[in-house]
Amino acid sequence: MPSPISKPGCEHSEGGVNATGGISLGRATVLLILSRAGTYGLALVNSIVLARALGVDRLGAYAYAMGLAGLFALLPNFGINTVVTRTFARQPETGPGVLASALRAQTLLAGVVCLAIPVFAAMLPGQPIPLSYVALAALQLALGTLSWPYLAVLGGYARYDRVALVELVAGVIGTTFLLGAAVLYGDVVAVLVAHVLGAGIAVLVARKAAHPFRGKSEGSPAIGIGTLLRQAAPFGAVAAAQSLYTRLDILLLGQMATTAALGLYSVAYKPTNMLVYFGSTVAVALFPLLAQPPRPGTMIPFQRAMRGLGAAGPAMALTLSGLAGPLLQSLYGSEYVSATPIFVVLAWSAAVNWLYAPLGIALQARGRERGWLASLMCALLLNAAGNLWAIPRWGAIGAAAATLASEMLLLLLGTVLGGREFGKLPPLKPVVVGLSAAVAGGVALWLLHEGSAWLATVVALIIYGGILVVFRVVNVADAAMLIRWVREVVPKWSHG
Repeated sequence: MPSPISKPGCEHSEGGVNATGGISLGRATVLLILSRAGTYGLALVNSIVLARALGVDRLGAYAYAMGLAGLFALLPNFGINTVVTRTFARQPETGPGVLASALRAQTLLAGVVCLAIPVFAAMLPGQPIPLSYVALAALQLALGTLSWPYLAVLGGYARYDRVALVELVAGVIGTTFLLGAAVLYGDVVAVLVAHVLGAGIAVLVARKAAHPFRGKSEGSPAIGIGTLLRQAAPFGAVAAAQSLYTRLDILLLGQMATTAALGLYSVAYKPTNMLVYFGSTVAVALFPLLAQPPRPGTMIPFQRAMRGLGAAGPAMALTLSGLAGPLLQSLYGSEYVSATPIFVVLAWSAAVNWLYAPLGIALQARGRERGWLASLMCALLLNAAGNLWAIPRWGAIGAAAATLASEMLLLLLGTVLGGREFGKLPPLKPVVVGLSAAVAGGVALWLLHEGSAWLATVVALIIYGGILVVFRVVNVADAAMLIRWVREVVPKWSHG
């Protein structure tokens, strides 16, 4: 069914303020979340295949190579995609010129980073894996980033239907290559080569999807690469800090612990990191709307996102905490069950991430990226200090605890900055009730943990959800709105 999304605009509808003409932001967000669910499901399949095909030690080597490259994951973009998205959302007539410069700058930065990553790896004091692994991981990263400007164009028009299509097609192709590498060869090099091939094809798919929306650069005002990079620099700095912040634990574990410990951390990190991206999906969908000049009702979707993620985050963490052991056993095998404590701590760090994700996006959309960058730097420093202190004492669980502590600091700083930008702090009642409900659910989980994991989890969720309903933090209207958005997305529901 063709999507009704056509041009950027801002109209009122039952789903809130539209990011585009013809579709509510709520519906667009649900559409993107559903597509991401499929994409992350494929990524989960990939992680299971890798864990079972490579084993703990070789998985640790693979995780180190990918984590080391991941330190530079957002540097090739340098904030360029944010500038492209904001340009197409605000002034689409100038977009083609900006996109042309963005593609040239993207290629240049990707090449630089592709060369820099192996050099950086060679300079580190420890060499736990061959440098060829790092070089292949760097190549797949560089190729993958070449699709970002095209996706940024689609984001500017809020064409999440096409973003969803690109991600799903790229995910299916990448999984196919990975399964072939695992079955035919079963080693780290083959897996990394499969990633390189998948990344290259993903660029072609993104380019094809964005082609109708690129416009003609001939009639658009030209912009130099230097000017573009200056505009993108604050966003690029935020991206660099975020990238380093999310990968530092992998790097330090690789330098200070064994590859077996890194393998255990990797299986706990992968699923919880996917859940972090679910929260960021909701938040990122707000960017085109919040980047536009303020209009009546503009903040309604932001407030709904804060409430929704604030209620869903602890529920997700309680679920994963209760089922951590059975999940790891069934997905990855008995040799990974010892990663259960790591998995639980990282699940709660993902929940905290959901709470501040809309704040970070809103601050950047409103031109407060420097304040958010300062917050990220503070959290990065805490993360580094925490890892350096905790890893020698507690290994991988210490790295997970450092991540949780730094995420809590980001939530605090984001709340303060958001209060200054929007003129008020979050209401006290939902915060107190939500925290009390999470604690009550956690206590129930702990008291019942020696019995059935499923029973303990269900009881904890009933207690948590019951408290939220009794104190009217969530209500039937919220559920009805979400169901309506899903019905709009699923054709059979909408027309059946």
